Amino acid sequence: MVVRFKDGSTLSGFGDNFMPGESEILMQDLEENLHRLPLSSVKMVCFVRTFTSDSGETHRLPGKVLYQPVPGSRVRIAFRDGEVLEGVSAIRSRPRTGFFLTPLNPNSNNLHVYVNMDEVVNFRFLD
Repeated sequence: MVVRFKDGSTLSGFGDNFMPGESEILMQDLEENLHRLPLSSVKMVCFVRTFTSDSGETHRLPGKVLYQPVPGSRVRIAFRDGEVLEGVSAIRSRPRTGFFLTPLNPNSNNLHVYVNMDEVVNFRFLD
């Protein structure tokens, strides 16, 4: 997974599953150091295919979507820093703390993303 912090820094490594509403996550970085990361300090946590970046391709929105990769509601979010992310989530109303989504782009390096709602300035259901 790749943790993207509110300050713009990132940390790559491996971690345990967690639920929205937990106060922290436990993560081992690529140099095998353990970190306890407060969820309040993160912008998003990306569960990735690989640790290499593809220079913006991961968040490029696809053209017309013919099917959804997973069931749920389509959402579009905009972060404080201007980044926009579209995906599918099991949520039915605007979450208060955070939530998981699956990007619509089948070529995304991100399999799933945890979004911290503290960093979201615009949240919209697309369905």
